[in-house]
Amino acid sequence: MSKKESMLFELMETCNFLDVFEHCLEAPDSLQSGQHPDAQIGHIRAYWNGDGWHGNYFPCRGELWTKAFNRESQDIYRCLVTQFYNLEILREFCKGHPSSHVGENEYNFFMNGHVADYWIRFITRANDYNLYLKGYKKNCQHT
Repeated sequence: MSKKESMLFELMETCNFLDVFEHCLEAPDSLQSGQHPDAQIGHIRAYWNGDGWHGNYFPCRGELWTKAFNRESQDIYRCLVTQFYNLEILREFCKGHPSSHVGENEYNFFMNGHVADYWIRFITRANDYNLYLKGYKKNCQHT
């Protein structure tokens, strides 16, 4: 990331918004069954196919979605796929952050945006969804 981008979107290896995971219910707009955090707005899921990144947005709670969230989450997604412009670069980055390792070929990072907070999950296996960018309604207690 450029110096300006890294100042705006700093990846952290520790989550400072754990409170968003305390209350979960069925999400009316989610395409996935099961319970999701009440603060989850939605997520972008992307995969690397050898030619580039391919991502889609999946809503969770539409009433929390705003234009500002859309802009910020898209900006963060663009920063991530620009910085990690192929799967090998992503793997090297993740290897350099062993404390973010949470499972076989899986790494968690977190980010406090201006509009929302984000959980970024990198999966470095080929032929898998390799990037999840989950957005959560910001709680001012941790900022």
